[in-house]
Amino acid sequence: MLSVSLLALGLSFAASASCHLHAPLRTRAIIDASSLADSYDYIVVGGGSAGLVVASILSDNSSVSVLVLEAGQSGDDVAVRRDTPGMTYYNGLGGTSYDWSFSTATQTNLNDRILTWSRGKILGGSGATNGMYYTRPNTIEMNAWAGYLESQDSAGSAKWGWDNFYSVMKSMETWTKPTDAAESVGNIQYDSSVHGTSGPLHSSYPAVELGLVGNWTETCLAAGIQTRTDPHGGENWGAFVSTSSINPTNWTRSYSRSAYIDPLPPRSNLAILPSATVTKIVWGSSDSNGLKATGVSWAASSSSTEQTVNANKEVILAAGVVGSPHIMLLSGVGPSSVLSSVGIDQKLDLPGVGQNVQDHVGAGVSFATTADTLGSIYASNSTYSESTEFLSLINNAIAYVNLTVLMGSGADTWIQTVKNDYNTSTSYLPSTDSTIVSGYETTFKTITETYYASEDPQVEILLSLNSAGTVIIQAALQHPLSRGEITINSTSAFDSPVINPNYFAHWADRDILRAAYKLCRTIGGTAPLSNYLGTESSPGTNVDTDDEWNTWMNSNVHTDYHPIGSMSMLPKDQGGVVDTSLKVYGTSNVRVIDASVIPIEMSSHSGSISFAIGVQGAELIQNPVTSSTSTSSASSHSSSSTSSSGSSPSSSGSGAATLMLPPREAFGVAAIIAVTMLFL
Repeated sequence: MLSVSLLALGLSFAASASCHLHAPLRTRAIIDASSLADSYDYIVVGGGSAGLVVASILSDNSSVSVLVLEAGQSGDDVAVRRDTPGMTYYNGLGGTSYDWSFSTATQTNLNDRILTWSRGKILGGSGATNGMYYTRPNTIEMNAWAGYLESQDSAGSAKWGWDNFYSVMKSMETWTKPTDAAESVGNIQYDSSVHGTSGPLHSSYPAVELGLVGNWTETCLAAGIQTRTDPHGGENWGAFVSTSSINPTNWTRSYSRSAYIDPLPPRSNLAILPSATVTKIVWGSSDSNGLKATGVSWAASSSSTEQTVNANKEVILAAGVVGSPHIMLLSGVGPSSVLSSVGIDQKLDLPGVGQNVQDHVGAGVSFATTADTLGSIYASNSTYSESTEFLSLINNAIAYVNLTVLMGSGADTWIQTVKNDYNTSTSYLPSTDSTIVSGYETTFKTITETYYASEDPQVEILLSLNSAGTVIIQAALQHPLSRGEITINSTSAFDSPVINPNYFAHWADRDILRAAYKLCRTIGGTAPLSNYLGTESSPGTNVDTDDEWNTWMNSNVHTDYHPIGSMSMLPKDQGGVVDTSLKVYGTSNVRVIDASVIPIEMSSHSGSISFAIGVQGAELIQNPVTSSTSTSSASSHSSSSTSSSGSSPSSSGSGAATLMLPPREAFGVAAIIAVTMLFL
């Protein structure tokens, strides 16, 4: 037993109750409906990853007033579950009242399955409920995004290119190097120069690591995947141990509320109202710049009376990839066919609302193991399994892999086949609108002519250790050619919208992901990791042919929780919904500031991108870009492929707990030397 071996070494740990202590949560700026004013300068619809960032930055100016309306609860009554990193696996908020628990439409290319789409319904949004990976996209992808509107708005478009976005991402980050123990056992490498040092959001590493993680990069290299010292400088392809959204001063989740709201001094000009579902935007008369919003209507529940609050300046949609198009459609803005089907009067014909939906889709190859995993340690119910240090430990071994690695010498021929097969069939995208088709052609060319032919990753591979007795090597598609949509079949904001990600509509997506699962099997059979893995339990070695893999995929793939694109930043004649300033086409004072504006999928988890969109959006409101305005930039730092980290840190750098582990070959905690604990 794990606990027995620890006691035999004469070690002791703080009691479980002490390990879960947290500093008292602040209720900064959170109000109830009785304190709501009649009007605010800015109304932010959605208190998620981007929305709370926007509200915090805008309310820095004491001369303006800001209201956030969040459909979910504050989350204060589940603070420990929310803030403790490991709890996302063992007692997370998925499937609770803090989860929207959306379901997709029937997926015709996946044996007519209906898949769950989990999204955070809580202050902080999905950033308060997710697995806390903290990654960035790469130079190629950000510059492709910027290029879509470059001919129409060169200065505004450059704001979304790599140089400026890199500067924003560094400015919002405080990065902390790993503890000596975690660095050694996890074989963590890093380049401090590509990180920020004084931003509100924390990125760091768990206090401790497991030996399975320490074998990750060596195994990937032996399997043909290059290693990456640090993926945050613009080149993210290769294998590495990722940073996570962890505050190492107390080993808690760092997200938009803890970073941008809780630390604020009292602000009379900022109000945040939870449990307030926005039912529609209220429109006034159009002005010279388009349709003008005068406020929003909201209700506490489907049975409660709607109330209206006025917006003196702007309405900002930050309700996410599902919520933002849902509200826009209920407000009479979107494709005429969707609005007429439910009897909503059209205020503005904007075909792109709810279209261009893309998602990372994936599954995993499972192997038996007797080595320590997160799941096996937690299941031991040992004192260590309840410690703050262990509960900071989450999955973080990653590899981003390009087509050359996946398909080898056959990649070029395969790419040409995909290009030759291009068509505008509605099997690839749900809409036949000419502007949507035009936008699809643009992003199709980006993927097939730029991404496929470069180092840009087409799949993400993850080492998942949160199950007892099992290691799962997961793979997820990064740049789908399939396109989905979000529509409505009801006029009520309390009825779920219709979510159709249209998975595997394009055959190329299946081909890439199938090759990725074959690579996962190869990784599992490659030393040194293979030394600690047993039988492949899923799908099992009886699955070998392409048809057998396809059948397995149909029953097992799922969302990787990174949907984007439903309110895309593209030219209007290519199905775009917002311009480079995030303003909705045809409106004078409505913006969308969340991940729904990303026009093409990134090879990255979406957390850091959503935070950065919030920062960027607030800055664009405060300092509009004109044609003569130059963009801020930062030098691009590309991390080397195989170099090691700099000097080893003596601790986490924060005075936080240090937990020494044995060499990574030992795979566990049997030789823990000491524990010191600090609660801030």
